[in-house]
Amino acid sequence: MLAASWDWDDHNLEELWKHGAARRDVLEVAAGAPMFRRNKRRRAASHQMIGPDRGGQFWTICIVHVRDGRWRAVTGWRSQRHEIDWYNKT
Repeated sequence: MLAASWDWDDHNLEELWKHGAARRDVLEVAAGAPMFRRNKRRRAASHQMIGPDRGGQFWTICIVHVRDGRWRAVTGWRSQRHEIDWYNKT
């Protein structure tokens, strides 16, 4: 799976901000070595993108496919231990 093209809106950027994440974090994780998995059922985002930013901080970014290969980050946070463990096992 590849999330190379992004669609941004004010609502989702604000939601990222509430959880300590920013557009830069999403872009750094996507440009690095992210791993993807399906998100929980009945959530706004269909997938989770998990990986480190350039500084080595791990992030869990919930994303949804918008159109034509474009994705939107719905929300995100600093990864919890179990998310990092999943990344390292995958």
